[in-house]
Amino acid sequence: MRNMLRTSSDPKAFLKAFLRTTRYHAMDSLGTLKPLKLRIGLTNRCNARCIMCNIWKMVDNTAAYLPEELSVDEIDEILRTNARFLSRLNHISLTGGEPTLRRDLVDIFRVLHGHFPNIGFSFNSNGFSTAKLVTAVEQVLAFHPRLSVMISLDGMGEAHDKVRGMRNVFPHVQASLRQLAAMRERHPWLRVELNFVLTPINAADTRKVYDFCREIDVRFNPIYCIQGELYDNEAEDNTELPEETRLLYIDIFRGLLREDNSLQTREILDQLLGRPRDFDCWAGRTMFLIEENGNVFPNGGCPSNFLLGNLREHNYSFESLLASHQATQVLSQTNDCRLCRLSCETMTTLQHPEALAGYRKSREVDL
Repeated sequence: MRNMLRTSSDPKAFLKAFLRTTRYHAMDSLGTLKPLKLRIGLTNRCNARCIMCNIWKMVDNTAAYLPEELSVDEIDEILRTNARFLSRLNHISLTGGEPTLRRDLVDIFRVLHGHFPNIGFSFNSNGFSTAKLVTAVEQVLAFHPRLSVMISLDGMGEAHDKVRGMRNVFPHVQASLRQLAAMRERHPWLRVELNFVLTPINAADTRKVYDFCREIDVRFNPIYCIQGELYDNEAEDNTELPEETRLLYIDIFRGLLREDNSLQTREILDQLLGRPRDFDCWAGRTMFLIEENGNVFPNGGCPSNFLLGNLREHNYSFESLLASHQATQVLSQTNDCRLCRLSCETMTTLQHPEALAGYRKSREVDL
């Protein structure tokens, strides 16, 4: 699938991906489609003050908040209770807040491994605490080699620190990326990726960050500003791009597209050009987000009124939750939703053939 998206003009690759995913279309028609990706928010606690995300304002980072977070035992119960429903998962992603603030992060990965020893796991981090991060990754790799780590770097130096709302954290983030990249010599299945959020502050640093990715051989993941329940930023927008900045980004990403014909680059350019998403959303069928308190959404870009329910209120059962009137009403709206274009969620959506066909058609347009 990834290769097909990177070289969409290859008809053989496209046909192979299409045939592989046709079974999901048949299963969806029978009402038996099972998710391929699960995203679990571990905490809303965060040690950054990012301009595009208000999660850090939601909690005070003290012990008083901890009971809200799903425990290791609760995560184990969710996976056990929904073993059949989650039997087709090919990826589990852990997010936050800042996941490394969970002291039991490695224990959570052990639980995931116990239920899904052969699929890919990933988690994101701001990379502020290099030693803590690297130690946790080493411990997880000891029992689960298929791990991806996404580190946020939003500029080279001062620009990054401004976006993250912190002073003097850039050297630590850069060190985290370099050390994780070096670990691949001993752990060839480890993937290291760099997330770069487009804001008015860091446009001039886009190429510098991309070149840094090339230098240490990590994947460059550009991210357009995301609004949604997960980021608690629906009521305000701190990252509206001025027209001059938008045009600069368009020029930058047209150039990057000639070097990196990836889904992320194409999706970012589409958004900058104001093109609507031209394929249905299959969130709530091919993917789900479980928040730190048990709330379930189709994905991380959904608004608050797309809440499907809370697993704690349904004895941790997805089938019970999805059978509720609330979930049924929300899922009837997701196909036509065009609110977000998260590239990681788009990859999962495109495993549904109807979405794949729409995406294929749009890629025939010369950018």
